[in-house]
Order: sequence, then C-alpha cells, then structure tokens
Amino acid sequence: MKKFYILILLALLCSPLCVSAQEAAAQEKEQLEAQVDSLQQRLAKIEKRAKIWDKLKQHFKISGLLQAGYSWDEGSSTFYLRRARLSLAGDIFRGKKGAMADYRLQVEFTGTPKIVDMYVRYAPVKEFGIQIGQFKSPLSIENSEYNPKILEFIDYSLVAQRLAHLGSGDVTGISSTGRELGAQFYGSAFHKKGYSILRYNLALFNGNGINAKDNNKTKDFVGRVMVSPIKDLTLAGYYQYGEGSFAQDKFPQFYGAEVGNTKYVKYQRYGGGVAYNGKHAFARAEYIGGKTGVLRSEGAYASAGYKFCGKGMVGVRFDYFDDDLSNIQREFNYTLGVTYQPWKYLRLQLNYVYKHYQHFDKKNGNLINFMVTAMY
Repeated sequence: MKKFYILILLALLCSPLCVSAQEAAAQEKEQLEAQVDSLQQRLAKIEKRAKIWDKLKQHFKISGLLQAGYSWDEGSSTFYLRRARLSLAGDIFRGKKGAMADYRLQVEFTGTPKIVDMYVRYAPVKEFGIQIGQFKSPLSIENSEYNPKILEFIDYSLVAQRLAHLGSGDVTGISSTGRELGAQFYGSAFHKKGYSILRYNLALFNGNGINAKDNNKTKDFVGRVMVSPIKDLTLAGYYQYGEGSFAQDKFPQFYGAEVGNTKYVKYQRYGGGVAYNGKHAFARAEYIGGKTGVLRSEGAYASAGYKFCGKGMVGVRFDYFDDDLSNIQREFNYTLGVTYQPWKYLRLQLNYVYKHYQHFDKKNGNLINFMVTAMY
C-alpha cells in the first residue's frame, strides 16, 4: 500500500514538469513554423525577382568582344586591335510554332566608332520571316554563319574579303564587314530535331557599304539556298546582282575603253560551298566568282581541322584569289592555325601563313599572327 502512495506522489510531483516541457515544445514549434513562414516569404520574393530578371535578360542582353594581337611578317611587325564591339540584343517575343521577333544593335569602337548591326526581325512561323536594317549579307557561308567568336582562323578567306565586302581589299573598294543596309525575307522548311533541312534568304540592299545611303536607283539582290541533309552538314548556293558607282579614275579596270561614259557599273557574284561542323572535326570549302563591269574575278578556299578536349582545335586552310582572270595574277595563302579556349570567354589563336604570288611583282612571304579574343 505504501508503494502505491509513493507512486501517486511521484506522479503528482512530475506532472508540472511534463506540462512545462510540453509548453516549451509547443513554443519551439511555433517559433520554427514562424521562421519557416518567413523563409518561404523571402524565397517567394527572390523567385519573383528572379523571374523579372529572367524576363529582362530575355529582352535586354548585353554582350561583346575584344580582339587584340601581334603579327609579324618579313617586312614589318606590329601589335594591333582588331575588334572592340558592344552589342545589345533581345527577344521582343517568342511564340508557338517558331513565331518570334527580336532585335540587335552592335557598335564597333576600333577606329572611328560606327554601327555595324542594327536590325529587327519578325517571323510569324519558321517558314517565313522578314528582317530590316543593317545586317550580314547572306552571300557565302563564311560571312553569315561564322562570326569572329567561332571562326577557326584569325582572318577570313581571301575570296570572302575580296568579293563579299569582308575586308579592306574588296575589288570594289567597299569595306563593310560583310554587312549592308536593306531588308530580306528568310525562312526554313522540313524541320528536324535541332535543325531544318532547307533554309533560304532573299535580300535587297543598298549595296553601298554600312551606314551609307544608296547612290543609284537600283538595289542589290542577293539570294541563297542552304540544304542540310544531316544536322552537321550544309550545302549552299548563292547569287548577287547589283550596280555601283565607282570613280573611273580610281577603278578604270571596271569600265573598259569602249564604255568610258558609263555612269554605273553592273556587277554579279555567284558561288556555292559545303560546310561540315561535327563534334570532333570540321571541314568547309567555297567558291565565289564575280564580274564587276568588264572585270572578272574568282577565288576559293578549302579548310579542315580537328577539335580536341573541348578546348582546342588545329586546322589547315588553302585559299586563292584571282582579281583579274585576263592576266592570271593569283594570290595563294597556305594557313596552319591553332586555337585554344581555356575558358568560355577567352580564346587564343596562333596562325602561320605562307603567301605565294603567281605572276605578281611581289615576293613570297611568311606571316605569323597571334590574337586574343575576350568575350562577355
């Protein structure tokens, strides 16, 4: 009986302790729940801000590149600044079935600052779209599909520089970084996962260089068709027709003695090419011919290389250009290039070029070129 009373007494003594422990546990639970609610509210605010930021990034994306290097040949050596560009681009909207609208503004700061890209694109469906402003001409594969961030070599091919306005040595004297002011229709068909079998471009340009009004009533027409039987392989054919006003005292070779009073020179560009860009290797070749007044020109290149470790690439390229087929004065370049990209936004390139001149009053020579590209 005594044991029973002792147990009751102990229970009475412990009951307040149990009640206080339960109350403490309940208070701790309430505090934890309040902290969780506060954290959830803060997380919701962060997610809301992140969504707003993602939308802003979709509409306003700032990027650019800086390219500087050093070149040496047997006549000179120099440090140089190749490109310093700042770009603002973004989507106006993205819809179903490929519907989209976007814009781009890109400014070049080397030399005299100038606008190189400024356009708006709208496509209600993948099969048809329109682009208006200043942008790259669809003449050639190299010009429109290979920007300086991904080009395997430091310089574009001779024929692209001389017949597609990609360099200062263009036969017309126009240097427009491959871009023109105008408008184009474009689109694709027969869509597969990650690519389309058929793509096309139909463009009208001033044909007078970047940031320049036309100086005649005729617009330049450029048409191109590209076919990709598989994702990594592209075949292309293209044609350009236009008229240009070239000073006869500066470019007498365009006119000929019998048409000395001609005000405008008619010119054509035509060609085609093939490009393969796989995970471990690349290969590309193009031919472009041209007729500028009475002057006939042509050129071609072939390049191939191997990609290794996801960061490096070794490539070789052979290209030639003949600015006047009547005298067979040809320039040949044999290029060996090495590219190393240790980080996503840094690219190092080293090129060796052997220059050979056939029937020119020039000596053959060697060129070593090193360039660093910083992207952001």
